Amino acid sequence: MKTSLLHTFSAALLLLGAGCGTAAHRIEPGGSQALITVRDVNTQDWQNVAARSIQSLLASGVLNRADGRKTVVMVSEVKDRTGRQLKTTILTNKIRQALLGSGKAVTTTAVGAAGAEDTATRQVRELENDDLFNQATVQKRGTVIAPDMSLSGEILREMTTSGRTEESYFVFHVVLTDLATGLAVWEQTFDFSKQETASILGF
Repeated sequence: MKTSLLHTFSAALLLLGAGCGTAAHRIEPGGSQALITVRDVNTQDWQNVAARSIQSLLASGVLNRADGRKTVVMVSEVKDRTGRQLKTTILTNKIRQALLGSGKAVTTTAVGAAGAEDTATRQVRELENDDLFNQATVQKRGTVIAPDMSLSGEILREMTTSGRTEESYFVFHVVLTDLATGLAVWEQTFDFSKQETASILGF
């Protein structure tokens, strides 16, 4: 009888402990405490793919120009084919920041896959002939720099299940296109898999 009561008391303590949770706290993005989910792309994944992409792109030398001018890169579309509604701008923003930091390229916000990322470039030129503004201070037409290259790509996911084990295989394909010729001058595929086995108790 005493043993039975002890087991019941122990089980109650375990359930109580499981329901306590933890207080909200900050963690390092991509650190060891960050959540990892099998079906989604997590912080660590974005950081890893972005770092590998920029390292490969810079090492390729395709951004180097004989005239010494920085290559102007347009960020085009990274298509999400995973069905998970991924925020692909997380990847492209990390890549473009690294490009700017490298000193090899600059990026344009005046044109993009879905139109201008920043519409101000066009809007300020519509101030021409507006007598409210000093025309000497209005940005003129014909001065905006067109992009030399376009960064695009796609993300795919393949799911596999075996018993209680579920696995996701993610493929990131990133391409840099020379807009003068339409030819891909650099492209890389980065892939990784994540696996999880469900508890036999269902939680």
